Amino acid sequence: MNNYIKSKQYDKVKLMRKFLLLIFAGIIIFLVAGAIRTPEKVLPKALINRVTNSYEKCPDPFTFKTPIDLNKVTSILYPGQIRGGNYKAHGGFRFDGSRPDEITVYAPIDAQVIAGARYPVNGEVQYTFDFEHLCGIRYRLGHLLTLSPKFQAIAEKFPLPTDLNSRTTQVSPPIDVKQGEIIATAVGLTKGGPQTLGGYNTFVDWGVYDYRQQNEASQMPDWPTRHASEDSEWSKYYNSEIYQHAVCWFDWISEADKAKVLSLPSSDTQSGKNSDYCK
Repeated sequence: MNNYIKSKQYDKVKLMRKFLLLIFAGIIIFLVAGAIRTPEKVLPKALINRVTNSYEKCPDPFTFKTPIDLNKVTSILYPGQIRGGNYKAHGGFRFDGSRPDEITVYAPIDAQVIAGARYPVNGEVQYTFDFEHLCGIRYRLGHLLTLSPKFQAIAEKFPLPTDLNSRTTQVSPPIDVKQGEIIATAVGLTKGGPQTLGGYNTFVDWGVYDYRQQNEASQMPDWPTRHASEDSEWSKYYNSEIYQHAVCWFDWISEADKAKVLSLPSSDTQSGKNSDYCK
């Protein structure tokens, strides 16, 4: 009799487990189906584009304010060119004659901080941040030296390697940033630059990336080998997301700012104003 009762109880437990498993499986199927059909109703907003590659509609026109004061810029780093023996999808600005702490960096448009890094160069910590507008446009600011308190707090969570490793770490959840918000109050390096400039190496990197579509340059038949003779790692990185989505940010700023940028010399004596992205 006792064995019979125990058997019945065991059967009930098994049935209950099966029932709970079915409920759990049903919930999972419901969430997956919902994420496929209507992700905006199931997923957090910040994750929608990462799962579906769909984005909000971009402002038209999509125009950045420059992240720095163009009146202090002495030359331009062109995006999409070889510099220092390596391909650089990003561009940037040089401020020869200015100290690093004379340059302030501002958020050029409303966005979210999605990733970043910190790493040592010549004994000074350099900071990089990646930002994303919800419509699929990203930008990167690099070689920041002194951060605002908000961004310093974010950067403190990034690993600090002992070597020149600028690999980024995701910021989760992403953090909102408003256009005009101060990101950094000094850029570049206070040492290692030309003695004629007081040893300062005052510059900042800025890259813009359109993740809604692949850029034209990387779709050309010669792209897989275009810079193989100049960059020893070209075959490893030519098909990276950064290279495939980088754009000429000259076309993403106001006409007045673009005219100023084009009037300035290139910072790089090797590649000059040659660019895969700027035509």
